[in-house]
Amino acid sequence: MLADRRNRGILCSLLVLFFLDWCAAQISYSVTEEANKGTVIGNLAKDLNVNVNDLQSRNLNVVSGYSKKYFQTNIKTGDLYVHERIDREELCPNSLKCTLNFEAILNDPMVIRRIEVDVVDLNDNAPIFVENSFFLNISESSPTGEHFLLPLAVDVDTGSNSVKTYKLSPNEYFSLDVQSGGERSASAELVLLKALDREKEPDIKLSLSAVDGGKPPNTGTVQIHISVLDVNDNTCSAVV
Repeated sequence: MLADRRNRGILCSLLVLFFLDWCAAQISYSVTEEANKGTVIGNLAKDLNVNVNDLQSRNLNVVSGYSKKYFQTNIKTGDLYVHERIDREELCPNSLKCTLNFEAILNDPMVIRRIEVDVVDLNDNAPIFVENSFFLNISESSPTGEHFLLPLAVDVDTGSNSVKTYKLSPNEYFSLDVQSGGERSASAELVLLKALDREKEPDIKLSLSAVDGGKPPNTGTVQIHISVLDVNDNTCSAVV
């Protein structure tokens, strides 16, 4: 029994040491998507603690399972640089985190290091609505304060570059209630501020704009067409 406990303790210690060694062996970099080819993201000679003059004789190689070779190494300097176009939305659609993982291999003696590159989102897409126009029927008897659902804009950018707010064109009847989505996209509802009167204004046209969190922000717009539905609110007068 005591021997079993001792063995389990030794096994746990070995696992902890293995995990710490794995973390120490991993090299982390970051790169902005759509970075120009040739952009240097780090120096493998420095991070592998290898003399730059030994890189060629030790046959430094970068290996991954991707169909594209996103990164190359300058064997003379040890610099790791962008070799292929990196499109975050293509690599990691709808993901808040996007990483590229590969290995740097040295020979004589054999050394393998895991490399993780965090692909930083670029605000290169504007919010879009599925349709250019949205049609809404609202009864003229609707009470003020009533909410009406509005279409959501879609932005393939994520995090701070996703849809953060909505804006409504100036008008006397409606305001917006915007719900924050945190790291996800925000949403909005139309709120009735003033009673409608079909006899005075049967149709109302508004513009709804979705705004992302980029600097500068990108926007997308949809036209809102509101038809005010009639209720029998006019008394008939008898003709004598």
